[in-house]
Amino acid sequence: MSVFTQQEKLIIKFLLGMISLGIVVTGYRYWFGKEVPSAEDDILAFRAAVKRVAEEKEKNPAEKRQNQFQKSVNINTSNKADLMSIPGIGPVTAERIILHREDYGLYQSVEGLLEVRGIGPKTFDKIKAYIKIVD
Repeated sequence: MSVFTQQEKLIIKFLLGMISLGIVVTGYRYWFGKEVPSAEDDILAFRAAVKRVAEEKEKNPAEKRQNQFQKSVNINTSNKADLMSIPGIGPVTAERIILHREDYGLYQSVEGLLEVRGIGPKTFDKIKAYIKIVD
């Protein structure tokens, strides 16, 4: 008669295997000095990059305004990726803009975007500085 059932024996073997693996990994790290990779350095580098970008924007706001108008998107010829570069326009809305253009023809004015489902007056006010019409 056995003290443990077959399932209990399997669990004990598994636990002993995991403990052995832990001992091997710990010994390897001790002998070869390998450290566990950490994301802390990446996080610090990311924060420093964000800080640099924010400082550059504060230094020259006129350049920021000029770049904003240079990055205007022509809604009559742009593809989905270009439309998604407009702040406030995601993939679904960009697809709707393209479908509306294909179904009803080229936009005659930027206000034509108000006919696209998902673009209301508030959204239009946010994005109108980033769009243009060129036939």
